[in-house]
Amino acid sequence: MAIIDPLSSILDFREFSPSLEKHVLSAVEGRGRGDFPSVKRAASCGALVQALSSAVLLLLLLGLPSPSLAQTPPKVTVAYSAVSPIFAGVWMAKEIGAFEKQGLKSELVYISSGSITVQAMVGGNLDMSIAASNAVVSAILRGAPLVAVGSITNRPAMSLFVQPEITKPEQLQGKTLAITRHGSSTHFLTLFALEKLGLHDKVKIQPMGGTREVDAAVRTGMVAGAVRSMKPGPKTRLLVDLPDLGIPFSMDLIAVKRDFYKNSPRTVEAMLKAYIEGVAALRTRKEFAYKVLGKYMLGANESLDEAYEYSVKYLDRQAKVDPAVIQTVLNWENKSDTPVNEFFDNSAVDRIIKEGFVERLYR
Repeated sequence: MAIIDPLSSILDFREFSPSLEKHVLSAVEGRGRGDFPSVKRAASCGALVQALSSAVLLLLLLGLPSPSLAQTPPKVTVAYSAVSPIFAGVWMAKEIGAFEKQGLKSELVYISSGSITVQAMVGGNLDMSIAASNAVVSAILRGAPLVAVGSITNRPAMSLFVQPEITKPEQLQGKTLAITRHGSSTHFLTLFALEKLGLHDKVKIQPMGGTREVDAAVRTGMVAGAVRSMKPGPKTRLLVDLPDLGIPFSMDLIAVKRDFYKNSPRTVEAMLKAYIEGVAALRTRKEFAYKVLGKYMLGANESLDEAYEYSVKYLDRQAKVDPAVIQTVLNWENKSDTPVNEFFDNSAVDRIIKEGFVERLYR
């Protein structure tokens, strides 16, 4: 289809309406002789206006793109793996329209447990998953075509909470701690904490299914405690704050399929920008952040203050992967000699940081 220059088309009106040429020339000639009757002049002017209107309308129609050719924003599906304020960044990104600002149509999907989220990522239609780092790294070790393009935090943002009568780690011996599922971050960090506390193989581990089920098991006294991001019950006590153990660990890695990253790098970068803006909005739009936390945490008003403080304390502004967190998982998997660069790619985040995007969000 030929492209028409609107300006040249308007100047050379004869291409579009021979009658328009006739009316214009007649009007000019009549005006020049001064003998153009008023009735004829009015009729000619009316015809001229009508012809001009028709020509302009034609030009506009020729210039407008066909609705069928209009580009539809790419739709992306992002999965998160727990009802926890550690995911407040992606919740905020969705609610403030950050994905749409980046030219994407977004859908959030909750899949209980990081290990299940990773399985869904490999076998399903997810475009991005935010899931337990140990689950992501383990899956890649087994051949999953994934790569981590970001990290929400590079320290273990969890604590070991126990029943009020337990005051010392050794009192856990012979008791049971709850986790979500095998392979989840709660599983990994519970095992890691028990090893650090000298309780390896001395405490039972009970998978409960999801975070809500873990909290219920603790509140009802079914288990002695659990590793959680927030207190699972009002009577529980904090026994160990895991960041104090000095473990470099990413709570959740932002992962995509390698082919998707290779074929759609701009889309991946746009998703990362949206997430990073969501994290910034937690700090710059506090009142709205409370509403978002209440929505996704099912209106748990009594814990919203704690949830908000937790999210702004732990969520990293830049979402960059620290190689040390990959090494932690590789060491645990007895694969310490495996190059960490095979598991992550910070190039997209590096570009975002270099262009000043993160800095502008906090001005």
